[in-house]
Amino acid sequence: MDVTRGNFDQALAEFRLAISTCDFAAIDMEMTGLYEDRARQPSHLDTKDGRYSKLLQSVESYGVIQVGICLFSWVDSKPDELKDGGYYEARPFNFNVFPCTSVAGFPIEAHFGCKNTAFEFLARNSFDFNKWVYQGIPFLNADQADRIRADRVSLLTKRQPPMEVDDQHRQFVKDLEAALRKFMKTKGERHLRYGTANTYERKLVYDVVARHKTLGTRSRHGCIEIFKGTRKAMARNVAQKIHALNASIDDARGFCQIIDILSAARKPVVGHNMLLDVMHAYSKFYKPLPATRTGFGRNLSRFLPILIDTKYIIESTPAIKARYCTSNLDEIAPMLERETMRSHTHGLIRNHPQFTRDVTHTMHEAGFDAYMTGATFIRLLNLEGELDLSAASVSSELVLYRYINRLYVALGDELYWNLTEDSTNESRAWRVANNHARAMARGDTLAVDSATSLSDDSCSADEDDQCSSSADGSVFDDLAPELDALSLSQ
Repeated sequence: MDVTRGNFDQALAEFRLAISTCDFAAIDMEMTGLYEDRARQPSHLDTKDGRYSKLLQSVESYGVIQVGICLFSWVDSKPDELKDGGYYEARPFNFNVFPCTSVAGFPIEAHFGCKNTAFEFLARNSFDFNKWVYQGIPFLNADQADRIRADRVSLLTKRQPPMEVDDQHRQFVKDLEAALRKFMKTKGERHLRYGTANTYERKLVYDVVARHKTLGTRSRHGCIEIFKGTRKAMARNVAQKIHALNASIDDARGFCQIIDILSAARKPVVGHNMLLDVMHAYSKFYKPLPATRTGFGRNLSRFLPILIDTKYIIESTPAIKARYCTSNLDEIAPMLERETMRSHTHGLIRNHPQFTRDVTHTMHEAGFDAYMTGATFIRLLNLEGELDLSAASVSSELVLYRYINRLYVALGDELYWNLTEDSTNESRAWRVANNHARAMARGDTLAVDSATSLSDDSCSADEDDQCSSSADGSVFDDLAPELDALSLSQ
Protein backbone atom coordinates (compact mmCIF):
# COMPACT_ATOMS: atom_id res chain seq x y z
CA MET A 1 0.00 0.00 0.00
CA ASP A 2 1.63 3.22 -1.15
CA VAL A 3 0.79 5.86 1.45
CA THR A 4 0.89 9.63 0.97
CA ARG A 5 -0.73 12.56 2.76
CA GLY A 6 -3.94 11.96 0.79
CA ASN A 7 -4.64 8.41 2.02
CA PHE A 8 -2.78 8.51 5.33
CA ASP A 9 -5.89 8.46 7.54
CA GLN A 10 -7.13 5.30 5.81
CA ALA A 11 -3.70 3.67 6.10
CA LEU A 12 -3.43 4.66 9.77
CA ALA A 13 -6.72 2.91 10.54
CA GLU A 14 -5.71 -0.21 8.59
CA PHE A 15 -2.27 -0.30 10.19
CA ARG A 16 -3.72 0.04 13.70
CA LEU A 17 -6.08 -2.87 13.06
CA ALA A 18 -3.52 -5.10 11.33
CA ILE A 19 -0.76 -4.73 13.90
CA SER A 20 -3.02 -6.00 16.66
CA THR A 21 -3.09 -9.43 14.99
CA CYS A 22 0.34 -9.55 13.33
CA ASP A 23 3.18 -11.73 14.60
CA PHE A 24 6.05 -9.53 13.53
CA ALA A 25 6.83 -6.42 11.50
CA ALA A 26 9.65 -5.91 9.00
CA ILE A 27 11.04 -2.43 8.34
CA ASP A 28 13.23 -0.64 5.82
CA MET A 29 14.07 3.01 5.11
CA GLU A 30 15.35 5.14 2.26
CA MET A 31 17.51 8.11 3.26
CA THR A 32 19.02 11.18 1.59
CA GLY A 33 22.55 9.95 2.34
CA LEU A 34 24.70 7.78 4.59
CA TYR A 35 28.10 9.25 5.44
CA GLU A 36 29.49 12.69 4.61
CA ASP A 37 33.01 11.58 3.69
CA ARG A 38 35.48 8.72 4.06
CA ALA A 39 36.67 9.91 7.48
CA ARG A 40 33.14 9.53 8.85
CA GLN A 41 32.60 6.03 7.45
CA PRO A 42 32.88 2.99 9.75
CA SER A 43 36.41 1.73 10.30
CA HIS A 44 38.06 -1.31 11.89
CA LEU A 45 39.73 1.10 14.31
CA ASP A 46 36.49 2.54 15.69
CA THR A 47 35.76 2.11 19.35
CA LYS A 48 32.14 1.25 19.99
CA ASP A 49 31.50 4.74 21.30
CA GLY A 50 33.39 6.16 18.33
CA ARG A 51 31.25 4.12 15.94
CA TYR A 52 28.10 5.30 17.69
CA SER A 53 29.26 8.91 17.29
CA LYS A 54 29.72 8.35 13.55
CA LEU A 55 26.26 6.83 13.23
CA LEU A 56 24.77 9.63 15.32
CA GLN A 57 26.37 12.21 13.04
CA SER A 58 24.94 10.44 9.99
CA VAL A 59 21.44 10.38 11.48
CA GLU A 60 21.63 14.09 12.36
CA SER A 61 23.01 15.00 8.92
CA TYR A 62 20.58 13.19 6.61
CA GLY A 63 16.83 12.78 6.26
CA VAL A 64 14.43 9.88 5.82
CA ILE A 65 12.25 10.00 2.71
CA GLN A 66 10.49 6.62 2.75
CA VAL A 67 9.64 4.13 5.48
CA GLY A 68 8.53 0.63 4.62
CA ILE A 69 6.72 -1.50 7.20
CA CYS A 70 5.39 -4.94 6.31
CA LEU A 71 3.21 -6.76 8.83
CA PHE A 72 3.27 -10.56 8.77
CA SER A 73 0.45 -12.58 10.35
CA TRP A 74 0.24 -16.33 10.74
CA VAL A 75 -2.92 -17.79 9.20
CA ASP A 76 -4.09 -21.32 9.98
CA SER A 77 -5.15 -22.79 6.65
CA LYS A 78 -7.47 -25.63 5.90
CA PRO A 79 -5.82 -29.08 5.87
CA ASP A 80 -6.13 -29.42 2.09
CA GLU A 81 -4.45 -26.07 1.37
CA LEU A 82 -0.98 -26.60 2.77
CA LYS A 83 0.67 -29.64 4.27
CA ASP A 84 2.18 -27.57 7.08
CA GLY A 85 -1.23 -26.26 8.03
CA GLY A 86 -0.65 -22.54 7.64
CA TYR A 87 1.14 -19.61 6.06
CA TYR A 88 2.23 -16.05 6.70
CA GLU A 89 0.10 -13.27 5.27
CA ALA A 90 1.94 -10.07 4.32
CA ARG A 91 0.61 -6.51 4.47
CA PRO A 92 3.25 -4.09 3.13
CA PHE A 93 2.98 -0.32 3.68
CA ASN A 94 5.19 2.14 1.81
CA PHE A 95 5.07 5.49 3.65
CA ASN A 96 6.34 8.59 1.83
CA VAL A 97 7.39 11.03 4.57
CA PHE A 98 8.40 14.70 4.52
CA PRO A 99 9.21 16.89 7.55
CA CYS A 100 6.33 19.01 8.85
CA THR A 101 6.49 22.58 7.49
CA SER A 102 3.98 24.40 9.73
CA VAL A 103 1.85 24.03 12.85
CA ALA A 104 -1.18 26.25 13.51
CA GLY A 105 0.05 28.71 10.90
CA PHE A 106 3.56 28.96 12.33
CA PRO A 107 6.36 27.84 9.97
CA ILE A 108 8.71 25.04 11.05
CA GLU A 109 12.08 24.64 9.40
CA ALA A 110 13.92 21.34 9.12
CA HIS A 111 17.48 21.04 7.85
CA PHE A 112 18.99 17.87 6.41
CA GLY A 113 21.74 17.06 3.93
CA CYS A 114 21.38 15.38 0.57
CA LYS A 115 24.09 13.37 -1.14
CA ASN A 116 24.25 13.51 -4.92
CA THR A 117 25.05 9.81 -5.25
CA ALA A 118 22.10 8.90 -3.02
CA PHE A 119 19.72 10.98 -5.14
CA GLU A 120 21.13 9.52 -8.35
CA PHE A 121 20.59 6.04 -6.91
CA LEU A 122 16.99 6.90 -5.99
CA ALA A 123 16.33 8.39 -9.43
CA ARG A 124 17.66 5.24 -11.12
CA ASN A 125 15.17 3.27 -9.06
CA SER A 126 12.24 5.45 -10.21
CA PHE A 127 11.84 7.45 -7.02
CA ASP A 128 9.26 10.25 -7.42
CA PHE A 129 10.77 13.37 -5.84
CA ASN A 130 7.69 15.52 -6.54
CA LYS A 131 5.47 13.06 -4.70
CA TRP A 132 7.90 13.07 -1.78
CA VAL A 133 7.79 16.88 -1.39
CA TYR A 134 4.17 17.62 -2.26
CA GLN A 135 2.44 14.50 -0.96
CA GLY A 136 4.82 13.29 1.75
CA ILE A 137 3.24 12.57 5.13
CA PRO A 138 4.36 15.18 7.68
CA PHE A 139 6.06 14.11 10.88
CA LEU A 140 6.89 15.79 14.17
CA ASN A 141 8.35 13.70 16.99
CA ALA A 142 7.10 13.93 20.57
CA ASP A 143 9.96 16.13 21.74
CA GLN A 144 9.39 18.63 18.92
CA ALA A 145 5.64 18.60 19.54
CA ASP A 146 6.09 19.27 23.27
CA ARG A 147 8.44 22.20 22.63
CA ILE A 148 6.11 23.77 20.08
CA ARG A 149 3.13 23.27 22.38
CA ALA A 150 4.93 24.87 25.33
CA ASP A 151 6.06 27.85 23.24
CA ARG A 152 2.64 28.52 21.73
CA VAL A 153 0.74 28.05 25.00
CA SER A 154 3.16 30.47 26.66
CA LEU A 155 2.39 33.05 23.97
CA LEU A 156 -1.34 32.59 24.53
CA THR A 157 -1.39 32.62 28.33
CA LYS A 158 1.51 34.77 29.52
CA ARG A 159 2.03 38.48 29.10
CA GLN A 160 4.85 39.00 26.66
CA PRO A 161 7.28 41.96 26.67
CA PRO A 162 6.27 44.65 24.13
CA MET A 163 7.72 44.32 20.67
CA GLU A 164 10.30 46.81 19.54
CA VAL A 165 8.75 49.07 16.91
CA ASP A 166 10.92 50.40 14.10
CA ASP A 167 10.62 54.02 12.98
CA GLN A 168 8.74 53.06 9.84
CA HIS A 169 5.87 51.51 11.85
CA ARG A 170 5.52 53.94 14.75
CA GLN A 171 2.65 55.70 13.02
CA PHE A 172 1.01 52.33 12.30
CA VAL A 173 1.00 51.57 16.04
CA LYS A 174 -0.37 55.03 16.92
CA ASP A 175 -3.21 54.60 14.43
CA LEU A 176 -3.96 51.14 15.81
CA GLU A 177 -4.08 52.37 19.41
CA ALA A 178 -6.40 55.21 18.40
CA ALA A 179 -8.69 52.76 16.59
CA LEU A 180 -8.78 50.51 19.65
CA ARG A 181 -9.69 53.37 22.00
CA LYS A 182 -12.53 54.40 19.71
CA PHE A 183 -13.68 50.78 19.35
CA MET A 184 -13.77 50.24 23.12
CA LYS A 185 -15.83 53.41 23.67
CA THR A 186 -18.36 52.60 20.96
CA LYS A 187 -21.28 50.71 22.48
CA GLY A 188 -22.97 48.04 20.42
CA GLU A 189 -19.95 47.48 18.21
CA ARG A 190 -18.60 44.02 19.00
CA HIS A 191 -16.02 43.46 16.26
CA LEU A 192 -13.33 45.46 14.49
CA ARG A 193 -11.53 44.17 11.42
CA TYR A 194 -8.06 45.52 10.97
CA GLY A 195 -6.04 45.06 7.78
CA THR A 196 -2.30 44.49 7.66
CA ALA A 197 0.22 44.63 4.82
CA ASN A 198 2.70 42.05 6.05
CA THR A 199 3.61 39.58 8.80
CA TYR A 200 5.40 42.22 10.87
CA GLU A 201 2.27 44.38 11.03
CA ARG A 202 0.18 41.34 12.01
CA LYS A 203 2.55 40.69 14.91
CA LEU A 204 2.26 44.33 15.97
CA VAL A 205 -1.55 44.07 16.01
CA TYR A 206 -1.45 40.92 18.14
CA ASP A 207 1.09 42.55 20.47
CA VAL A 208 -0.88 45.77 21.01
CA VAL A 209 -4.26 44.04 21.41
CA ALA A 210 -2.79 41.58 23.95
CA ARG A 211 -2.19 44.49 26.36
CA HIS A 212 -5.97 44.94 26.70
CA LYS A 213 -7.51 42.32 29.00
CA THR A 214 -10.99 42.61 27.48
CA LEU A 215 -9.96 42.41 23.83
CA GLY A 216 -9.22 39.31 21.81
CA THR A 217 -8.18 38.48 18.24
CA ARG A 218 -8.90 35.87 15.60
CA SER A 219 -8.10 35.52 11.90
CA ARG A 220 -10.92 36.23 9.49
CA HIS A 221 -10.57 36.14 5.68
CA GLY A 222 -7.10 37.63 5.52
CA CYS A 223 -7.76 40.23 8.21
CA ILE A 224 -7.42 40.27 11.97
CA GLU A 225 -10.76 40.49 13.74
CA ILE A 226 -10.61 42.22 17.11
CA PHE A 227 -13.51 41.59 19.47
CA LYS A 228 -14.72 42.68 22.89
CA GLY A 229 -15.44 40.34 25.76
CA THR A 230 -15.37 39.76 29.49
CA ARG A 231 -12.39 38.22 31.28
CA LYS A 232 -14.32 34.94 31.28
CA ALA A 233 -14.95 35.19 27.55
CA MET A 234 -11.26 35.91 26.97
CA ALA A 235 -10.30 32.81 28.97
CA ARG A 236 -12.73 30.75 26.92
CA ASN A 237 -11.21 32.13 23.72
CA VAL A 238 -7.70 31.18 24.88
CA ALA A 239 -8.94 27.67 25.75
CA GLN A 240 -10.39 27.32 22.25
CA LYS A 241 -7.08 28.42 20.72
CA ILE A 242 -5.17 25.89 22.83
CA HIS A 243 -7.60 23.17 21.75
CA ALA A 244 -7.08 24.14 18.09
CA LEU A 245 -3.32 24.21 18.66
CA ASN A 246 -3.36 20.68 20.10
CA ALA A 247 -5.42 19.44 17.15
CA SER A 248 -2.96 21.06 14.75
CA ILE A 249 0.01 19.47 16.54
CA ASP A 250 -1.66 16.05 16.50
CA ASP A 251 -2.19 16.43 12.76
CA ALA A 252 1.41 17.58 12.26
CA ARG A 253 2.75 14.52 14.11
CA GLY A 254 1.51 12.54 11.11
CA PHE A 255 3.67 9.51 10.46
CA CYS A 256 4.96 9.49 14.05
CA GLN A 257 1.57 8.03 14.97
CA ILE A 258 2.49 4.91 12.99
CA ILE A 259 5.74 4.54 14.93
CA ASP A 260 3.85 5.14 18.21
CA ILE A 261 1.54 2.24 17.33
CA LEU A 262 4.47 0.02 16.35
CA SER A 263 6.29 0.82 19.59
CA ALA A 264 3.23 0.25 21.77
CA ALA A 265 2.49 -3.12 20.10
CA ARG A 266 5.78 -4.58 21.46
CA LYS A 267 5.95 -6.98 18.51
CA PRO A 268 9.23 -8.30 17.06
CA VAL A 269 10.65 -5.89 14.48
CA VAL A 270 12.83 -7.40 11.74
CA GLY A 271 15.31 -5.48 9.59
CA HIS A 272 18.34 -6.10 7.41
CA ASN A 273 21.55 -4.38 8.53
CA MET A 274 19.12 -2.37 10.61
CA LEU A 275 21.19 -0.42 13.15
CA LEU A 276 21.13 2.84 11.17
CA ASP A 277 17.42 2.36 10.36
CA VAL A 278 16.61 1.94 14.05
CA MET A 279 18.60 5.05 14.97
CA HIS A 280 16.83 7.08 12.27
CA ALA A 281 13.42 5.82 13.47
CA TYR A 282 14.29 6.75 17.06
CA SER A 283 15.56 10.23 16.16
CA LYS A 284 13.04 11.27 13.52
CA PHE A 285 9.85 9.75 14.91
CA TYR A 286 10.38 9.23 18.66
CA LYS A 287 12.77 11.66 20.34
CA PRO A 288 16.35 12.93 20.01
CA LEU A 289 19.05 10.28 20.18
CA PRO A 290 21.07 10.14 23.41
CA ALA A 291 24.62 11.43 23.11
CA THR A 292 26.13 8.08 24.16
CA ARG A 293 25.79 4.49 23.02
CA THR A 294 24.96 3.30 26.55
CA GLY A 295 22.26 5.95 26.84
CA PHE A 296 20.76 4.78 23.57
CA GLY A 297 20.85 1.18 24.77
CA ARG A 298 19.03 2.06 27.99
CA ASN A 299 16.23 3.79 26.09
CA LEU A 300 15.95 1.43 23.13
CA SER A 301 14.07 -1.26 25.05
CA ARG A 302 11.29 1.24 25.74
CA PHE A 303 11.09 2.12 22.06
CA LEU A 304 11.41 -1.20 20.19
CA PRO A 305 12.06 -4.01 22.67
CA ILE A 306 12.47 -6.95 20.25
CA LEU A 307 14.75 -6.43 17.24
CA ILE A 308 15.96 -9.11 14.81
CA ASP A 309 18.57 -8.40 12.12
CA THR A 310 18.57 -10.79 9.15
CA LYS A 311 22.07 -9.63 8.19
CA TYR A 312 23.25 -10.90 11.57
CA ILE A 313 21.40 -14.21 11.12
CA ILE A 314 23.23 -14.81 7.83
CA GLU A 315 26.65 -13.65 9.02
CA SER A 316 26.45 -15.62 12.27
CA THR A 317 25.41 -18.90 10.61
CA PRO A 318 28.43 -20.37 8.77
CA ALA A 319 26.36 -22.90 6.82
CA ILE A 320 24.11 -20.18 5.40
CA LYS A 321 27.03 -17.86 4.65
CA ALA A 322 28.96 -20.63 2.91
CA ARG A 323 25.95 -21.75 0.90
CA TYR A 324 25.04 -18.33 -0.54
CA CYS A 325 28.38 -16.45 -0.34
CA THR A 326 26.56 -13.17 0.27
CA SER A 327 24.54 -11.43 2.94
CA ASN A 328 23.29 -8.55 0.76
CA LEU A 329 19.49 -8.47 0.73
CA ASP A 330 19.10 -7.80 -3.00
CA GLU A 331 21.26 -10.86 -3.74
CA ILE A 332 20.21 -13.42 -1.15
CA ALA A 333 16.45 -12.68 -1.21
CA PRO A 334 15.95 -13.89 -4.82
CA MET A 335 18.11 -16.96 -4.14
CA LEU A 336 15.99 -17.95 -1.16
CA GLU A 337 12.80 -17.27 -3.11
CA ARG A 338 13.91 -19.54 -5.97
CA GLU A 339 14.86 -22.28 -3.52
CA THR A 340 11.48 -22.20 -1.81
CA MET A 341 9.76 -22.39 -5.19
CA ARG A 342 11.82 -25.47 -6.11
CA SER A 343 11.04 -27.08 -2.76
CA HIS A 344 7.33 -26.26 -3.13
CA THR A 345 7.31 -24.25 0.12
CA HIS A 346 6.78 -20.88 -1.59
CA GLY A 347 3.17 -20.91 -0.39
CA LEU A 348 4.48 -20.29 3.11
CA ILE A 349 4.20 -16.53 2.40
CA ARG A 350 1.11 -15.07 0.81
CA ASN A 351 -0.06 -11.53 0.27
CA HIS A 352 -3.22 -10.20 1.83
CA PRO A 353 -5.80 -9.73 -0.98
CA GLN A 354 -5.85 -5.94 -0.47
CA PHE A 355 -2.06 -5.74 -0.77
CA THR A 356 -1.39 -7.98 -3.78
CA ARG A 357 -0.28 -5.11 -6.05
CA ASP A 358 2.10 -3.76 -3.44
CA VAL A 359 4.67 -6.54 -3.75
CA THR A 360 5.24 -6.22 -7.50
CA HIS A 361 7.65 -3.27 -7.34
CA THR A 362 11.42 -3.29 -7.64
CA MET A 363 14.06 -3.27 -4.94
CA HIS A 364 14.88 -0.06 -3.11
CA GLU A 365 11.31 1.02 -2.58
CA ALA A 366 11.05 0.91 1.19
CA GLY A 367 7.74 -0.97 1.30
CA PHE A 368 8.96 -3.67 -1.08
CA ASP A 369 12.31 -3.98 0.70
CA ALA A 370 10.48 -4.37 4.02
CA TYR A 371 8.41 -7.17 2.48
CA MET A 372 11.54 -8.87 1.14
CA THR A 373 13.24 -8.52 4.53
CA GLY A 374 10.35 -10.23 6.32
CA ALA A 375 10.10 -12.92 3.66
CA THR A 376 13.85 -13.53 3.88
CA PHE A 377 13.58 -13.86 7.66
CA ILE A 378 10.89 -16.53 7.35
CA ARG A 379 12.81 -18.41 4.65
CA LEU A 380 16.04 -18.31 6.66
CA LEU A 381 14.34 -19.88 9.64
CA ASN A 382 12.71 -22.45 7.40
CA LEU A 383 16.11 -23.13 5.83
CA GLU A 384 17.73 -23.86 9.17
CA GLY A 385 15.12 -26.51 9.84
CA GLU A 386 15.50 -25.99 13.56
CA LEU A 387 12.53 -23.80 14.34
CA ASP A 388 8.87 -24.57 14.05
CA LEU A 389 7.38 -21.91 11.77
CA SER A 390 4.24 -21.10 13.65
CA ALA A 391 2.95 -17.84 15.01
CA ALA A 392 4.15 -18.76 18.46
CA SER A 393 7.70 -19.44 17.31
CA VAL A 394 8.33 -16.09 15.65
CA SER A 395 6.85 -14.24 18.61
CA SER A 396 8.83 -16.20 21.18
CA GLU A 397 12.04 -14.75 22.59
CA LEU A 398 12.92 -18.18 23.95
CA VAL A 399 13.04 -19.74 20.49
CA LEU A 400 14.85 -16.81 18.84
CA TYR A 401 17.03 -15.92 21.82
CA ARG A 402 20.27 -16.09 19.84
CA TYR A 403 19.06 -13.45 17.36
CA ILE A 404 17.12 -11.07 19.62
CA ASN A 405 18.55 -7.53 19.79
CA ARG A 406 21.79 -8.50 18.06
CA LEU A 407 22.23 -5.80 15.45
CA TYR A 408 24.86 -6.42 12.80
CA VAL A 409 27.89 -4.08 12.84
CA ALA A 410 30.05 -3.83 9.72
CA LEU A 411 33.82 -3.70 10.26
CA GLY A 412 33.36 -3.98 14.00
CA ASP A 413 35.29 -5.76 16.74
CA GLU A 414 32.28 -8.00 17.15
CA LEU A 415 29.75 -9.20 14.63
CA TYR A 416 26.90 -7.46 16.44
CA TRP A 417 25.90 -4.98 19.11
CA ASN A 418 23.50 -5.94 21.83
CA LEU A 419 22.73 -2.43 23.02
CA THR A 420 21.08 -3.68 26.18
CA GLU A 421 24.42 -5.06 27.35
CA ASP A 422 27.73 -3.30 27.95
CA SER A 423 30.63 -4.80 26.06
CA THR A 424 34.10 -5.41 27.30
CA ASN A 425 37.47 -4.31 26.00
CA GLU A 426 37.49 -0.85 24.43
CA SER A 427 41.28 -0.67 24.04
CA ARG A 428 42.34 0.55 20.60
CA ALA A 429 45.43 -1.66 20.84
CA TRP A 430 43.24 -4.71 21.44
CA ARG A 431 41.18 -3.70 18.44
CA VAL A 432 44.25 -3.58 16.21
CA ALA A 433 45.42 -6.97 17.50
CA ASN A 434 41.94 -8.33 16.89
CA ASN A 435 42.09 -7.11 13.28
CA HIS A 436 45.54 -8.72 13.02
CA ALA A 437 44.07 -12.04 14.14
CA ARG A 438 41.23 -11.73 11.65
CA ALA A 439 43.66 -11.09 8.84
CA MET A 440 45.75 -14.14 9.84
CA ALA A 441 42.63 -16.31 9.93
CA ARG A 442 41.79 -15.12 6.44
CA GLY A 443 45.34 -15.47 5.12
CA ASP A 444 45.51 -11.84 3.99
CA THR A 445 49.29 -11.14 3.99
CA LEU A 446 49.04 -7.42 3.31
CA ALA A 447 46.45 -6.94 6.02
CA VAL A 448 48.59 -9.01 8.41
CA ASP A 449 51.64 -6.82 7.78
CA SER A 450 49.61 -3.65 8.23
CA ALA A 451 47.89 -4.89 11.37
CA THR A 452 51.24 -6.06 12.80
CA SER A 453 52.79 -2.66 12.25
CA LEU A 454 49.92 -0.87 13.91
CA SER A 455 49.80 -3.42 16.71
CA ASP A 456 53.52 -2.95 17.44
CA ASP A 457 52.95 0.78 17.78
CA SER A 458 49.94 0.33 20.00
CA CYS A 459 50.92 -2.40 22.48
CA SER A 460 53.93 -2.90 24.67
CA ALA A 461 55.49 -6.34 25.05
CA ASP A 462 53.93 -6.71 28.47
CA GLU A 463 50.48 -6.00 27.03
CA ASP A 464 50.65 -8.41 24.09
CA ASP A 465 48.79 -11.22 25.84
CA GLN A 466 45.99 -8.91 26.89
CA CYS A 467 45.76 -7.32 23.45
CA SER A 468 45.48 -10.58 21.55
CA SER A 469 42.36 -12.00 23.13
CA SER A 470 38.88 -10.90 24.00
CA ALA A 471 36.98 -11.32 27.24
CA ASP A 472 34.99 -14.14 25.66
CA GLY A 473 37.95 -16.24 24.48
CA SER A 474 40.34 -16.41 21.55
CA VAL A 475 39.87 -13.82 18.82
CA PHE A 476 40.48 -16.65 16.31
CA ASP A 477 37.12 -18.24 17.11
CA ASP A 478 34.49 -18.04 14.34
CA LEU A 479 36.16 -15.19 12.46
CA ALA A 480 35.30 -16.13 8.88
CA PRO A 481 31.80 -14.62 8.81
CA GLU A 482 33.09 -11.32 10.18
CA LEU A 483 35.96 -11.15 7.72
CA ASP A 484 33.55 -11.41 4.79
CA ALA A 485 31.17 -8.78 6.18
CA LEU A 486 32.58 -5.75 4.40
CA SER A 487 29.40 -4.15 3.03
CA LEU A 488 28.35 -1.02 4.89
CA SER A 489 24.93 -0.48 3.40
CA GLN A 490 23.54 -3.78 2.08
